[in-house]
This record gives sequence, structure tokens and C-alpha cells, in this order.
Amino acid sequence: MVERCVKAAKFPATKRLDSFDFKAIPKLNKMQVLELALCEWIERRENVIALGPSGTDKTHIALGMRLAACQKGMSVSFTTVAALVNELTEARDERCLLRVQKQMAAVKLLIIDELGFVPLSKTGAELLFEIISQRYERGATLINSNLPFDE
Repeated sequence: MVERCVKAAKFPATKRLDSFDFKAIPKLNKMQVLELALCEWIERRENVIALGPSGTDKTHIALGMRLAACQKGMSVSFTTVAALVNELTEARDERCLLRVQKQMAAVKLLIIDELGFVPLSKTGAELLFEIISQRYERGATLINSNLPFDE
């Protein structure tokens, strides 16, 4: 079941939290990360935003969270912002956007990586907002970004 979940989540690599070097990033709250790995926030349909400059292993932590969620039998999807916006744009153009949106809304945890790395068009930003909005209180979302919070 866990292997099927991991395969369905389309993870770019297998990363575990037990292989994460917390000493390399002393400002990161290890206890908070380990608490998040219990996945209770996912059950409560809460969201997490991980902010920090490039190279601070936000993706490693996100991949560790997806593995923890899969081990608990939760459905997970992992994507980058660019890939998600491209998929949504193609679905809109092919008139199957509603189906793709429903699929995205159905997973327990949606991980969206690399927000802010690539500028979004107005349409792309609107499509991304719609996915996040549809998931509100229906599923947990984890977003990684290199942008400051106010951006």
C-alpha cells in the first residue's frame, strides 16, 4: 500500500526525515518538523508553508512529509508550481479542467514545491489560486517557497 502511494504521488526522489541533517540548518525547529511528520495536521486539513532561501532543503523535508503521510495510508500528490500550472493550463485548453481540479482536491496532502522560482502569468496565478482555494478545509496543502512571507 505504501509503495503504491509513493508511486502515485510522483515523487522526484526518495528522501526521508531520518536522513535530514538538522545541524546544517540550526534555525530550523527540529521538534516542529518531527511533530509535522506525525501527520496530525493533515488529518485536521491544515496547511503548511515552508519559506527559506534556495538550498535550505525545503524539498527534502517535503519529501519526508509525503513519505510519512504515505506510511499512514494517506493519498499524496507532489508537484512543482510550474508543472501544476502547466497541467492546469493544458486541462483548461482541453476542456477537462474540472476533472483535474477534482483530482487535486481529492488527495489528502498536496505538496506544491518551488513557489516563487518561476514567475507566473496572470492566468497561471489564477489557476493556482483556484486549486488552493478549492482545497481549503478539504485537504492539507504544503507549499515550499523561496519568497519572503509578505510576497
